[in-house]
Amino acid sequence: MTLQKTCHYRLYPLFVYILYFLLFGIVIGIIDYFPKGEIGGILKKWVPWNLKVNSLLIIVAILICYRDILGLAKQFINKRGAGLVALFLVAFSIASFIAPRTHRIFYDEDIYANVGQNIALTNQTGYCNYGTFEYGEYYPQWITYNKEPSGWPFLISRAFQLLGTDELYAFLTNNLLFSAGVLVVFFITWHLTGIYFTSLLAALSFALIPHNLIWANTAAAEPSASFFAGLTVLCLIVFLKTQRDRHLFLLAMLIPFACQMRPESMLILLWVMIAFMVLSPRSLINKKVWTFGLLTALFLLPHLLHFYAVSGHTWGAEGGKFSLNFFWNNLYANGAYYLNNLHFPVLLTALAIIGLLCSRELLRWRLLIFLWFLFFWGIFLFFYAGSYRYGADVRFSLLSFMPLSILAGLGGGFILKKMGKTVSGFKTRDAGCGHLGSRILQHGASIIVLVMLFSFIEFLPLVRRVGQEAWGARHDHRYAMEFIDKIPRRSIVLTQNPTMLLLWGQNAIQTYAGINDPGLIEHLMKKYQGHVYFHYNYWCNTKNERNRRLCRAIKEKYRLTEIARAYEQDYEYGLYQMSLNK
Repeated sequence: MTLQKTCHYRLYPLFVYILYFLLFGIVIGIIDYFPKGEIGGILKKWVPWNLKVNSLLIIVAILICYRDILGLAKQFINKRGAGLVALFLVAFSIASFIAPRTHRIFYDEDIYANVGQNIALTNQTGYCNYGTFEYGEYYPQWITYNKEPSGWPFLISRAFQLLGTDELYAFLTNNLLFSAGVLVVFFITWHLTGIYFTSLLAALSFALIPHNLIWANTAAAEPSASFFAGLTVLCLIVFLKTQRDRHLFLLAMLIPFACQMRPESMLILLWVMIAFMVLSPRSLINKKVWTFGLLTALFLLPHLLHFYAVSGHTWGAEGGKFSLNFFWNNLYANGAYYLNNLHFPVLLTALAIIGLLCSRELLRWRLLIFLWFLFFWGIFLFFYAGSYRYGADVRFSLLSFMPLSILAGLGGGFILKKMGKTVSGFKTRDAGCGHLGSRILQHGASIIVLVMLFSFIEFLPLVRRVGQEAWGARHDHRYAMEFIDKIPRRSIVLTQNPTMLLLWGQNAIQTYAGINDPGLIEHLMKKYQGHVYFHYNYWCNTKNERNRRLCRAIKEKYRLTEIARAYEQDYEYGLYQMSLNK
């Protein structure tokens, strides 16, 4: 029985609405019955399976749409396609080889990768505070459910399963997501306008944004959040044009997956709902939309429970996390970011404003794309760490780059169109200017592209720079890798960053175990024939008294023998072999 026939049953809408209430009831029932901690324990195993099935259905939906994809590809088996492929390869090359390959948000990127490691090897999501390797087999003893969504770690886990556990593959995954994002921007603009130059200019704009390139060569979650939000928008546009069930199925599967990249990624669901109301209000009574929406709701169910399970988390700071008190400071910093030409090309901002305000076509789509920007830019104006000047939190700007790039492409297309009208005016008023006007029109696109490339050159030093940001943690990362080469593989290290060492295949346990569970440490000393080590790391040097006190307590409780020591500015790093005080 086809979906079409099923939808015609008189009681079918009632059946669908009952299923929605049932899903809502499951969420309420779990929240009412289980404490937050137990819900986190349930989600450790539920979320990986949810993401696995969700991603599998996305692949199935893409295979169902293969004829549409092939048909689109055939349109670009020409010079235009070659230009698009070239742009993809250039974007990948700049992100991979010009932008430094380094972590920029410590130690979150280690946590993302370790969560991916745990999903890949144990099918549990969370970061490990005590893990060992026995002849190549990984045993995570203490897994803590992570406050961040598991979408990005899940993508890392796929790479780890295919290629092995190596943080390099997390970097390469982001390289590919950024480069694929260039294609997504192109095809969003192409489906809206059908104009090659406008679409290519939008894709080029996305590829030339400095912080896009910088963060594309990290293991941060923002590139994946940007990519899947854009892919969802692209799929929505295609469905609204075709109204085909297979495109609706793909959209229904993409939405829950896209929502699980970052906490604010849920905003893409709100944007899709608004887009339906603005562009296709009849969809609100479309039985098929509500039916496929059930699948979206089903795969979003554990994510809704995730928000409840991590609610009340400190997120690394005391006090309120969202407040009007942060608005004006963040508005000034995050608004100036796009206008001062220091970290973002103001030329792209100008083109985006032109694209938003000056073009007469696509009014509703232009407003919706601007709303896409406002959602992912505006949400951080109320966040305590939402300022683009707040440390490495400029990474939050990445979620606004796709809509800005599309608007910039529309702006460049509008300028070229105006140039064409000027050329026509030359030909009408003065035949002697016809040849000159034709040449201007012929090379107008090249001039616009060259101006964009020229404006990008001054940002290359920024793209190539590592900078002083997080220098203490960066050197901790570097020295820790050097230190563990000095000890036997069959050993274990007490460290406040066990996720970092576990990614390198080194047994590790949280430092607090040395104080809270000395019996376990004594057991480990016997198990590893005395090869138990204390990592004096970044956190031992910070002004946070709790961390410093923990490091002092280890020094007082155990006899420490120096294995290695290093310094950077006034920070000390070291590795010490531990033994019991007699």
